Amino acid sequence: MKKFLFLAALATAACQNAEESIPKVSADIQTTPCIAEVEDDAADDPAFWLHTEAKKSLIFGSNKKRGLEVYALTGERLAEYPTGRLNNVDVALAVPMFDTVYDIVAASNRDYDRIDIWTINENPTQLKLVSDTAMRTHLEGVYGFCLWNDTSNARTYAFVNNKDGEVEQWQLVADSSKISFKLTRSFTAAGQVEGMVVDQKNRLLYLGEEQGGVFAYPLDNTAAERMRIPMSGEENADLAYDIEGLAIYSRGEKHLLVSSSQGNFRYAAYDINDDYRYLGVFAVGNGSVCDGTEETDGIDIYSGAVTQQYPQGIFLAQDGFNYDDKGEKTSQNFKLVDWRKIETAMQLKEKEGLTID
Repeated sequence: MKKFLFLAALATAACQNAEESIPKVSADIQTTPCIAEVEDDAADDPAFWLHTEAKKSLIFGSNKKRGLEVYALTGERLAEYPTGRLNNVDVALAVPMFDTVYDIVAASNRDYDRIDIWTINENPTQLKLVSDTAMRTHLEGVYGFCLWNDTSNARTYAFVNNKDGEVEQWQLVADSSKISFKLTRSFTAAGQVEGMVVDQKNRLLYLGEEQGGVFAYPLDNTAAERMRIPMSGEENADLAYDIEGLAIYSRGEKHLLVSSSQGNFRYAAYDINDDYRYLGVFAVGNGSVCDGTEETDGIDIYSGAVTQQYPQGIFLAQDGFNYDDKGEKTSQNFKLVDWRKIETAMQLKEKEGLTID
């Protein structure tokens, strides 16, 4: 018995040491808790929009119980659009529609199996829902979602999936008075999926299979086989299923893929330019501003300068267990981290080819 207790103590100590070795950063800003009950699994996915006056930039957050929530860069909630149970949200810039161009925010609506689209204007309390509320996808139980602005042909596409692994690609078609959708591609992944992000540089769709890892699908050669990102699943001891949110940090020639490891509250990074070399993980821990993040669903990254406070970009993550300054649990929210903290914690400057000036 003594030997067993000794071995158990060693194992516990080893786990604690391993956890302490994980690079940790703290959040700079947190959003107002989402509109939900404390125990609700409500907040899911964030998306960032940069205003020409950076301080007026917006954070969009999906609420799986109500709809779209809009936050200022300070984290204050500015508006809510209760159109249904929205799962994932994304932003696309300069989308041609109605004889002009608009920045848009769009989301997958689980209540109606459709895609909701709003045009973004100067007043976040006056977003305009422009998609046809009767327009539905062909999927049952829409789930993950992302947008793609194809600069080669000035077309905008929406990708949407469901828990059965079915994926659809829809082209947004707009004239002077209305917007519609045209199905251009559909396929089925090997397992349950959710997180998606488009790699504009390499023209790839990254798709996260929650129990299988991250896969890359060519956007042009649809007949080509998908490629699995190495060290993105069970073979990587740093990760624990589910594999959830996906995002890309792209600045100059630097190109990183980041995924959320929901089972152990970590985020993994890969160097896309170096055959997806695994760079390690980091976590968002408790700090002076707020608590850390746990059981993250969606993430987003903005790679450019936001304000003087965030000259190299920001990282956004959903927090599945949110606590106030008194240590009391409250409804879920989103946390924002200065990208420089992540670069320093993970020692990216010391890793070949990853110095970002």
